[in-house]
Amino acid sequence: MSSSRDPARGLARLGSWIGTWRGTGHGSFPGIEPFDYAERLVFRTRDGETSLHFEQEAWLVDDGRIVEPSHWETGFLEVTTDERVVLLNAQASGRVEVLRGDVTEGPGGGVELSLASVVHAHDPRVVATRRHFRLAGDELTYRMEMATTRIPDALVHLEARLWRS
Repeated sequence: MSSSRDPARGLARLGSWIGTWRGTGHGSFPGIEPFDYAERLVFRTRDGETSLHFEQEAWLVDDGRIVEPSHWETGFLEVTTDERVVLLNAQASGRVEVLRGDVTEGPGGGVELSLASVVHAHDPRVVATRRHFRLAGDELTYRMEMATTRIPDALVHLEARLWRS
């Protein structure tokens, strides 16, 4: 029997995310040169699981051409019994993050996911991160904000638009 606070029901709200997404983004932060990137983001699950596995790869782009690999991370989106979402994230750079937040219905029927960090490890410069995703039809957008020991107020670091491929 399913309760009103059921992880499987919460995961069903993210079921439309399953698949491969491709697109482009832009990054900036005080002290670094702004950059553009291409991205591939894959969400998948297994029968009986209450989590989504994700893998995100990015490549630096210059004048519309891929120049070099930039970023690689993987992890899980786990829906908890109180229908909150936990993102467990390991990055190829060695950084590890745990973020917690909520999945809600967005304006116009889309699905939104807003997360804030609760754990960081292996990068002492990072103080906090926030991620906000929005899925509307076959378009997935996200914004990643970051605060560091040098920049204590969270500023937008990454923004991207991806489409189901």
